[in-house]
Amino acid sequence: MVLEHIFPDNWTEKRLRYSLIIGFVFSSLSILISGLLFGANSGLISVFLTSLLILPLLEHLFKEEELMEEKEISFSIRELYIDNKKAVTTYLFLFLSIFTTYALFVFIFNLFGIDVLSAFRGQLMLDFMQGGATFVFKNFWTILANNWWILLTIFVISILVKDGGIFFVTWNASSWGVILGYRAITSSLYTGGGSSIKLFFIVLALSFPFILLEGLSYIMAAVAGNIISKEVVRKTSFIKKIMLFFGLGTVIFIGLRQIMNFYTLPVWVSILSQIVIVLIILQFIFHGIKEIQYKEVFFYNYMLFVFAILLFIIGALVEVLITQNVDILTKIYSTSMLFGMVPS
Repeated sequence: MVLEHIFPDNWTEKRLRYSLIIGFVFSSLSILISGLLFGANSGLISVFLTSLLILPLLEHLFKEEELMEEKEISFSIRELYIDNKKAVTTYLFLFLSIFTTYALFVFIFNLFGIDVLSAFRGQLMLDFMQGGATFVFKNFWTILANNWWILLTIFVISILVKDGGIFFVTWNASSWGVILGYRAITSSLYTGGGSSIKLFFIVLALSFPFILLEGLSYIMAAVAGNIISKEVVRKTSFIKKIMLFFGLGTVIFIGLRQIMNFYTLPVWVSILSQIVIVLIILQFIFHGIKEIQYKEVFFYNYMLFVFAILLFIIGALVEVLITQNVDILTKIYSTSMLFGMVPS
């Protein structure tokens, strides 16, 4: 691909600086190209293009982490941190730059009279629906239920599809950027005064703690899934049994979820049960792997996924504490909802 040669071959060695540039350049190009070619459907397509452009540059990102984990003798949190910090940090900077770019384009489009609702229909529809990376005031278990499915999807897709998690990380970053930018603009228009940029930075400052925590949890799930896919699933002789476990686990998981829905169990019982079932299935897979080096890699990334779950639970707690106790955030969001209209 021509665009990947814009950046040096050793970009991952200077990943912090280049991750920001790559996220900005590729997401900007994607927004502009998809807007010109697809018009009202450009929001979702721009996310796909951004992910597609980033994929080749992620090809060698996890190789170093894989080799480090193969050499580990026993598990330690310190080694888990050291082995994965570069990959997680790279993803995080991509997330932040994509988030910033989409928020910036909301203001640019608004300035030039381009219909933001049409341009980013896909992202803004999340603000009117249950689920997704939305900025809606909900209780803890509702937030947890919504975010759990995103986290699990990112992890599973990353295992099944090479680097597939980047699409969901990009989608989440773009959704937050568009929604926060749009809400700042519409709140400013409804109140008839005040700078929309000022309102955006207020909302951003108050929302950033839980955006960061939730974003990090998704990134950790993506990294864990990617390394398991590349270093365990594709290389171990246990691959057929791994896929069998995945298949059986999926059937059991869906079946139990249907049973819990039928008996209308409390949300917290449903969520905790699903998390426990997923972790048990992964434990079965771990104990079935015979090759020591692949076993170590799997366990390290299993634990990375566990920490991702813990982090997204903390993120949900922080989101509830902030959204239910900060009056100015409630006021900005409420006024923006009064002005905004559901895209048709």
